Amino acid sequence: MEEVNLLLSDNLAVIVAALFLIIIALVIWLCSLKNKLSALQAKYDFFTQGKEANIDTVLTDTLSELRQTRQELQELQSRHGKLHEQVQGCLQTVKLTRYDAFDAMGGEMSYSILLADAKKNGVILTSIYGRDESRCYAKNVQDGKSAYPLAEEEKNLL
Repeated sequence: MEEVNLLLSDNLAVIVAALFLIIIALVIWLCSLKNKLSALQAKYDFFTQGKEANIDTVLTDTLSELRQTRQELQELQSRHGKLHEQVQGCLQTVKLTRYDAFDAMGGEMSYSILLADAKKNGVILTSIYGRDESRCYAKNVQDGKSAYPLAEEEKNLL
């Protein structure tokens, strides 16, 4: 026993230094664990929304909400598709041009209006103003073309 005491007393400085290094290593490890625990606590608080709850309950509720949200998203996408298709046939293009139909007339009193959908189907309405009379014309437009001859001003609308 004396030999052990003598050995320890001779190497006491080395033993204290080794224990000091072990304590420093343990403190560093403890700080690392504290940071990891804080990050884990933040994630837990995020999932539980700050309430004390069982993680199983939180995950089950979250998955239920996710499934419900997916179903709502599919319904919205279906409605969006129907509305998008419906809108294609609605009036989407409105263009107006004013001009002088006759050289002797001024003030750009004649006009042409294009009313068309996304597929360029619609109508061109034209009013020709003259001193003695005015005339109105309606010409169908299908795929951006008309079966009727178009004036230059009407062609510019397409």
